[in-house]
Amino acid sequence: MNSMTGYGKADLKTKKLAVSVELSSVNSRFLEYSFRFPKQLSFLEPPIKELIAAKVTRGKVTMMINYEDHGIGIDKLVVNKTLADEIFTQLKELKEKYGLGGEITIDEFLEFPDVFKVDKAENLEEKIWPCVKNAVNRAVTDLVNMRKREGENLKRDLMQRLKMLAKGIAQIEELCPSNVTHYREKLTNKIEGVLNGVPADSNRLEEEVAYLAERCDITEECVRFASHVKQFGSTLRKAGAIGKRLNFLLQELNREVNTIGAKAGDAKISHLVVELKEEIEKMREQVQNIE
Repeated sequence: MNSMTGYGKADLKTKKLAVSVELSSVNSRFLEYSFRFPKQLSFLEPPIKELIAAKVTRGKVTMMINYEDHGIGIDKLVVNKTLADEIFTQLKELKEKYGLGGEITIDEFLEFPDVFKVDKAENLEEKIWPCVKNAVNRAVTDLVNMRKREGENLKRDLMQRLKMLAKGIAQIEELCPSNVTHYREKLTNKIEGVLNGVPADSNRLEEEVAYLAERCDITEECVRFASHVKQFGSTLRKAGAIGKRLNFLLQELNREVNTIGAKAGDAKISHLVVELKEEIEKMREQVQNIE
């Protein structure tokens, strides 16, 4: 079981290139990417996404890449020195001819775009990709390992809370028979009080009391709740992306406990229901970070 929160980093140096990769991830419904690296490396986005997707299923992944060119020739700035000499000569003659003051600075050369030119490297992907790929793989592995460690911590916490859910529903189940009996007695006394000694059809009265008492029976809800608890526990022990299934089971647990709270009129059961709902909400917050 993996968390969606993690961090990974890798630094790789060769004779001609130094690459630094940083990765971080947070929870998200899907797998999302956010890249922050030099424009010259933008063509590497598709293969980098494939590397990440091979090991990460869900989460918002942010990647930052820095590099230092030690001779691989990613891009080179070429100066047309012949043209620069000619520009300097002409500017100097103009200053002397017209008596112009001031020094000739680099700003004058920048007015002529042909003086400077960026020479794009050829076969750049072949030159840089092996090094970047190696660094990205190391960073992703580091990220995944941290997500696994965080996932184990979440798993231990959820297992403890799951035990509390199982204990709580067991206590409610023990109160179920007395709850129905109490409800029947309460209804019978109330009806007899309303009739105030007036004879009534005992069979009909018993049928109505039994029907109303049955409506407060929470046995089925308790059975379904206990079943969902078992499914949640077995899912926690599985590998892979289980976050969505866990979230679904929590929704079902919450639905059952809400029904129990609505049907049961017993104060003890109501108190236990509140405790169960609090635990479910805490588990829901944790599950949002599970891949």
